[in-house]
Order: sequence, then structure tokens, then C-alpha cells
Amino acid sequence: MSKKNFLVLSQHREKSTYNDFIGKYYHFPGTKEKNYLNQFDNLPIEFIYYEPTKMNGKGEYFGYGRITKKPFQDKRETGFYFAEVEEYREFSKPISYKDSNGDIIEERRNPHYNAQNAVRKIPENLLEEICLDAGIILNIESDAHLIKVLGEQLIASEKVGVLELIKNSIDAQATYCKVRLEKIPKLAETEDSNYQFNKYDGPVIIIEDDGIGMTKEVIQYGWLRPASTIKTNIKEKLKKERKKAIESGKVGSYDALYKKLKKEHGRIPLGEKGVGRFATHRLGRFLELKTKTKDKPYELVLKIDWNKFDSISDDFIDLNSIGVSLSRQKPSRDYGEKQSGTQLIIYGGRDGFHWEEDKILELNKSILSINSPYPKSLFKDKKNINIFNAFLECPQLDKVPNTQPHEDATSNFIFDALINEEGIVDTYEIKFKHPTNKIPEKEWSGENEDLRINPKKDQSYWDEDGDLRKPQCGSFYIHMDVWYRTKEWIDLPDYKTLTDYLDEFGGMSIYRDNIMVFESKLSSENDWLELKKAHIKQGYRISYYNFIGNIELNQFENFELIDKTNREGLIENQAYKDLSILTRNAIEQLLLIPFMGKRDELAKLTKGLISDTKTLNNLAKTSSTFISNITESDYPLENDPYKFFSKLWEKAEERKAGLVNLGESMKELQKSVKLIEEVQDMFVEQAGFGIAVAVSLHEINKITSNFYNGVSHLIKSGDFNKIKLEDLKATSDSLRSEIKRMSPLRAIRNEQPIQFNIVRSINYVYEVFKRKFKKENIDFKVLNPEEDFNLYGRYATINQVLGNLFDNSIYWINRANGSEKFIHLLLDKKYRTLIVADSGTDISEIIRPYLFQPGYSLKDPPSGLGLYICKTYLNSMKGRIYETAPKDRIPNLSGAHFTIDFNKTPEKK
Repeated sequence: MSKKNFLVLSQHREKSTYNDFIGKYYHFPGTKEKNYLNQFDNLPIEFIYYEPTKMNGKGEYFGYGRITKKPFQDKRETGFYFAEVEEYREFSKPISYKDSNGDIIEERRNPHYNAQNAVRKIPENLLEEICLDAGIILNIESDAHLIKVLGEQLIASEKVGVLELIKNSIDAQATYCKVRLEKIPKLAETEDSNYQFNKYDGPVIIIEDDGIGMTKEVIQYGWLRPASTIKTNIKEKLKKERKKAIESGKVGSYDALYKKLKKEHGRIPLGEKGVGRFATHRLGRFLELKTKTKDKPYELVLKIDWNKFDSISDDFIDLNSIGVSLSRQKPSRDYGEKQSGTQLIIYGGRDGFHWEEDKILELNKSILSINSPYPKSLFKDKKNINIFNAFLECPQLDKVPNTQPHEDATSNFIFDALINEEGIVDTYEIKFKHPTNKIPEKEWSGENEDLRINPKKDQSYWDEDGDLRKPQCGSFYIHMDVWYRTKEWIDLPDYKTLTDYLDEFGGMSIYRDNIMVFESKLSSENDWLELKKAHIKQGYRISYYNFIGNIELNQFENFELIDKTNREGLIENQAYKDLSILTRNAIEQLLLIPFMGKRDELAKLTKGLISDTKTLNNLAKTSSTFISNITESDYPLENDPYKFFSKLWEKAEERKAGLVNLGESMKELQKSVKLIEEVQDMFVEQAGFGIAVAVSLHEINKITSNFYNGVSHLIKSGDFNKIKLEDLKATSDSLRSEIKRMSPLRAIRNEQPIQFNIVRSINYVYEVFKRKFKKENIDFKVLNPEEDFNLYGRYATINQVLGNLFDNSIYWINRANGSEKFIHLLLDKKYRTLIVADSGTDISEIIRPYLFQPGYSLKDPPSGLGLYICKTYLNSMKGRIYETAPKDRIPNLSGAHFTIDFNKTPEKK
């Protein structure tokens, strides 16, 4: 680094006798009488301006500057020179040449001080202190090396760099973007005739589109200005206008503005950071940019040598000091029907990175994934949809795929859902298809599913002054193609082609205006839907490697979803979290149950799986009887005419011994199944009791807390007065009563059956739930108690069944979020049935086939045991439970209806 020179330059701010331009040029004599020229020999120079006291000057230091070039002669005035001033900075509070004691500052501290010298040296530390005391005004400046730093920091990889440039094509309203790689050193050579850009040093990367092109103004004030606001101004204007329209209730005016801007600009820009140009730096040492607008007969050519920005030195090199050339020429390519577009030719490569076949193919996958696979739009005016196609070419590779593996495989499930800005599913559709039709095709559809209502998990998240707040993410559309990851479910020659692809690219991507802004890989890596966490706990759930999905957004309503600066996903703000939760709830509430059910259905069909212990026990018993019959009969074991043992034993002696062992094994199997059945019954009993006492435990917890607080207060205060002691006694009695009331809820296998009437059980369970009903403002009623009838069986069992049904009704009534809340019961003495109905949401088509199977539930958190336990208990009493037939439903109740049928249950001992 060259040695710096520090000077004081005398300068009058008014009525100067010299031809000075303060902050631009310093005019000084170089004559024999006054020769200051040698003071400017050592460059660079840092100086401060000083205004002398003579000629009515103020005697102040008032500014700072730098001189980096040799002075030049004044052609009009012989013997005088100009020194060009750079980086001039005024002082915010010019300071006197004297200190507070009246002493001249330089006289004491500057060994070169001579008041007669208009140009004089000054020590560096004194110059610095004067600048600081005078409040030098600084500006944020950029070094040329900033281009390299930003290119490396903002563009995470070469792949991201290419994708960022494709996004620029999208913002330019292009219908296509072609990425071409040529002269790649690590790939096999090809004939020169296959290269279109042979004159450039390899590797050569060409990114070409048919967008609107760039004018000189756009290049100068947009492309060449990092983080320029040309794109963001449009988006910011729409954000402000949308907020204003919502507040004033004039959404129509916003719609009109949006359509106007869209007409003017085509797509609303995706880019927000203004950093895409740094990608060209990351990808190569040289850039040649060619661009044309439809109104010009020529194309503009911008050439940049990035090496000039990359050199590292001790000297500060201002970013603005490095020029790049812009010229015009005749069009070098056919600009097509639109007569506009941009072509980037990036060449020369970068040290430390080499394009190889696997990296190019990975880039190709990412480029293909940019294109929306299911171009649907939330725009009301569908004529304005701009479909975009990006693709890659490389003449040195035999074949570059233009489709993804999942596009050739039959989806096991196709899930589509349109979610409005309130977080409610306007409509959804699920289609199931087995690739070889081993299970019949099936479709589910529905509407008006509120994805915000999840009482156990998300209620506080969505709460806003007692109401459910509006999501900040706006409306969106979900599409998913879902597969089970086994051979029998995938119709490709090698099913691993798909599973390997799902391992790498499975997940949920996000498309804005039909263009990808969030890769599916990121959803899996970051677990942004929390599917991976749920799958680890329960392996039957859907995870990212089961599907290729996409969320479709448009900027008409989704301004709050913002790209991260490094383009690796979205900023995790409120809108992002809302989108994540709503998407996860859509998958769990609508898709999960069919996904679980069809897998189990095929397993039972093809693998002969038997989950019912009674059926398994009967099979073991039948097999044992069959073996005994053969052993005890005169069946000719040697000849084996029916070939029972052809693949088991060869000799008659082996067959006889084998039959004996097999018979014993079947008997042992029967015993084992019996033990499993007992363990299963025990688990059902414990689970049933746990579910049944949940409401009572809530009350016990409240009573216990009150009792503890009362005792603590008495101990601290020492005031054992009679009233407070009586309050504690009453609390203690309530606790004992609540615990005692739990006893009839426990259904145990050795419970002795008794004779009781059904209304007795209903009244008991009502007492358990009474506080809960009151808190939730639920109207509970037996519509016709005169139709009461007797039962003979386990009293606690029926209590648990009714408790389960009441608990379910409360959940779904709250889920419906309606003003009218009812649970009504209808008895029928003649047919000995009981209908339990509510005003909640009706049974979903999704869960209906699996209502009474264990593990299936739409509740959150799911247990999937309640109705299964009800069915199991009732079967043990020769009772049944099923969904009430439409003709038997209670009028004016829209919720679930269940019929408990005691027709075969004994009335008395």
C-alpha cells in the first residue's frame, strides 16, 4: 500500500481570488514565488479544508477530501494548477482553528505549521481528530469487491444461480427460458458443429428467453444497480393498495388496480431482492448480455469482465469507478414472434467448481420442477394465465430427460383442494386408483371444511378476541400425487426409479403465478409441515417421501409470503406459518384416513391378514380338527392320493410324526391366541376406562387445585375461622363424590352382569358430563324417556359406551362452531334401540368406511379407539352399534347419528 500524505488546504468559501470549485477542484500556484506543486507528489492525499481569518474568513476547518491524481495545468492562467478532489465530505459543525483556551490548534500540535503556507502537511492523528470533532458527514459506500462477496453469499450454489436467472426471465414476461451448456471440460467432446457458441472459452452457459427485453434505462438504473426497486415498486404499491382497500371496504378498486398493473406488466414480478445479476458473476468470469425490446430494430450488448471486480488489493476501489461497456448492434438471433428477449452468455468458468454429468442432470431436474406441473390458477380472469416453460440443453450429453419419473407412474391418490382466504376448504376431491385394479377405484369429495378449527392443538393459535382470525397467507390451491412405497403399488418396470426420486425430491413445493418459488426438497429437509415428526411417532402416517405435491399461489392475495434473500425458501413470518398449518391440517383431516384405509384393505385382500382374534382362533381350531381327522382315519399316508404332504414330508413315517407335531402346534396356537385375546381385552378395558374418566379427571383437577389453594391460604394466614374450614370440608366432599362417581365408569371383564334400565345409565353418564355440557352451552335431552327398556349385562360397559359417544359429540359440536348446540337421545322400546344424535358436523365420507376400525380418527389428537371400544363392548353383550339410517335420523339435527341396537341383548337374568 502506498504511503499516504496528509495536508491542510487553505480555501475561502466566499470571494476567493482563485478559480476554486469547493469539493471538485483545488486551484493553487506553482510559481517560483509560491510553488506548492511538490506537496502533491506523494499520492494518495487526504486533506482538510481550512478557511483563513484574513479577507473576512471565519478561521474554521470545514471539510475533508481525497486527491488520487496528479494535478494538471490551468491552461488559462500560466503557473497555476488544478488538483481534482474526490470523496468530498462536509463537516456538520465546522470548528475554530483555536481551542477552548484560545491557543492555535496547529501551532501546538503540527510541526509543519506555518500560517503563511496555504498548503501544508499535517499529522494523520491531528487530521483525524479535527474531522471527528467537526462531525464529518459520511456515506455508505461499496468496494468493487462487494460484487464477489454478494455473488458468493446471496447465490448459494451454481444451481441456485441458474434458477435465479430463470426467475428473471419469468419476471420479464417470457413464455420460455432455455438454459444451454456448451464446451464443458469434464464431459466428452462433440463435433464443433454441435456448438452454437464456439467462439467463447468454456464452460459456456447460455440463458435465453423471449421476454420483454431491457432498455438502456433499465440496464443502467435497474440491472446495474444492486437491489434496485424497479420490480419491488410494483409489489409495494399493490401491498399498500390492498391494505387500504380492505380497511375501507373497497376491494373492487384494488381488483381494478391489479388488473391494470397486470395488463401493463404481464406477470407481477417474483423477484424482490434485485440480486439476480450476481448469479452471472457466480457462474463465470465473463458476461455478454444481449437484449432487445420490440420497439427497437437493434439489440443492446453489455459486456462485463468480472475479474476487474474480483481483484484484491489494499487500496479502496469504488464500485462506481469500474466501467462496463454498453453498445448496440444488429440482432444476432431470431427474436421470434414477440421480437424481444434477453440472452446471457456466461463463459470462462470459475475456479473450484466444475460442471459434471451428475450435476447437470440434477440441475435439469430442478429446472423442470420450476414449471408448474398442474397449471391451475386462482385468478378470476383465467385468460390472463401466463404459462412458462423452462428447459435445459447440453450437446455433450446423449440425452437430457424432459420429464420426471413420477409423471410416468399411476398415482395411488390424487388430492386437490382449494382453500379460501378465510382458511376454509371451498372444495376438495380425492381420487384413489390401484395400478392393477386389485381394489376398485374410489372418489371422495366435499366442501366447507374449516382448517383452522383444531380444538386440542391450534385453537389459541387462531384466536383473535374470541373469534377465529383470518390467515395471512391468503387463498391457495393444493395438489398432491401420493404413492405407497412398495412394488405392488407402483406400475413402473423398476419401482425403485420412483422411490429413489421420492427420496430426493418428494415433498411439497410452492408455485407463485405458476412458477416454483419453494423447492419440495426444502419442505422435507426443514419439515415445514411437521409431517416427518408425526411419521416418526406413527409410521402409518403420510411423510414427504410418499408424495409429490405443490401449492399454487398468486400475488393477487399472497403478498405476505416473501422469498428469503438466499432464494432457499420463504421467510418464516406469520403468513408462512399460517400456510404451513393450514396445509398440514388439510392433509391430516382429508387425506390421511383414505391413505391408511386403502393400504390396510389391500393387505387384508392379498396377504390374508387376520386381525380378529376370534377368527384366528376358529381357523386354528379348524386346522387342529382337520389334522386329527387325518391322523385318526385310514388315510393312506404312503400314497397320499390328495397330495396333502407332497411338499412337506416324503416318507410315511415322517408324515405320521409330522402330523402329530403339527396337531400339537395347532393346540398351542389356540392357547396363544387365547392369551392374545385376553391381553387385547385388557388393553381395550384400560383404554376405555382412560377415555371415559377424562371428563371426571378434569373436574377432579379443578377441585384439587381449589382445595390446595384453600389449605395454603389457611396455613399462611393462620386464620382458621369456621366459614373457611366449612368451605374446605365442602370441597373435600366434592372431591370424594367425584372419585366415587368414577367407579361405575370402569368396565372390567369380571364385572357381574345386573339388570338395569337404559335411562338409568343415561342419567348416570349425564351427571358425569353435566358441568361440561353447561360450560359448552349444550342442550342435552332424552326426547322420549317413557320408551325406557331393561337390559341385563355389565352396567359399567354401557356407561363407557355412552360416555364415548357424548365425548365425540362435544368435540364435533365445537368443531361445527354453530350457535345451536344439541345432544338428543331417542329411545325405541319395541325394537330396543337408542339413537344418540348431535348438532355438530356430520360423519365425513372420508372416515365412514373405517368408523369402527381401530386407529382411524379425524379428531386431533387422534386416538382411533373410541368407537372401536364401543363396538367391542357391545359385541360382548350381543349388542350392535352402527350409523343411523337416513330415514331414522332425528329431524333438524345435522350432526352424527349412531344407533345402539339391544335387540339380542337379554332383558333380565
